[in-house]
Amino acid sequence: VIVDEASQSTVLALPALLRGAKVLIVGDDKQVSPSVVGVDERKILQLRETYLREQPHRPVFAPDHSLYELGQAVYPGTRIMLNEHFRCVDSIIEFSTRFYEEAIYPVRVPTPSERIEPPLVDVWVKNGVRSDTKDENVHEAEAIVREVEAIVGNPRFAGRSIGVVSLFNQDQALLVSQMLIERLGAETYENRRILCGHAPSFQGNERDIILLSMVVSARNCRAIARREDEQRLNVALSRAR
Repeated sequence: VIVDEASQSTVLALPALLRGAKVLIVGDDKQVSPSVVGVDERKILQLRETYLREQPHRPVFAPDHSLYELGQAVYPGTRIMLNEHFRCVDSIIEFSTRFYEEAIYPVRVPTPSERIEPPLVDVWVKNGVRSDTKDENVHEAEAIVREVEAIVGNPRFAGRSIGVVSLFNQDQALLVSQMLIERLGAETYENRRILCGHAPSFQGNERDIILLSMVVSARNCRAIARREDEQRLNVALSRAR
């Protein structure tokens, strides 16, 4: 039994493993783990203590832990790191190497016509403010839409697919998506394979050009310190080819 993208699979995938004499679990614990939105954590703890009290790995039998993490706990020392990276050019994936203990070797060499210089650009959006009620930053959304319009209108970027990743929830992605459809039209939006979403929705996806919407502003920001924040950042920054 081979489980791909196991870092997105919960322990509910366990019955599938009973079908195999051998199990291969493929995943990445530095990418987004399963969401626990709407799950009663107290109920989970109660069930775990009632039925899994003698199970030494019971801490990872939880909705917010992936099948990959369970595999790491049950089969320690059997992990094999696949360290060749094929999606991004070296200067893009170099940022994500800080999340891994092992070295990552980018093997994709873009042709001169594919390469975009510089590969990474940071933009400060003046007056950008995160909403107090939703995960939206309207000024930032407008800046992103203007940039996408410029990319679509530039013959140099003809045929390049485009993605917009919101570092927080879907609110900002939905706002940008609506604005782009209104400005570009649904046909252009579809033809350029434009995709807007938060980091979990981009897992396993890629686009030629990615615009990352940080959403936060100096007025109402918070530190990116949780494991979930690190995973989202890693996924978001490694979607661009």
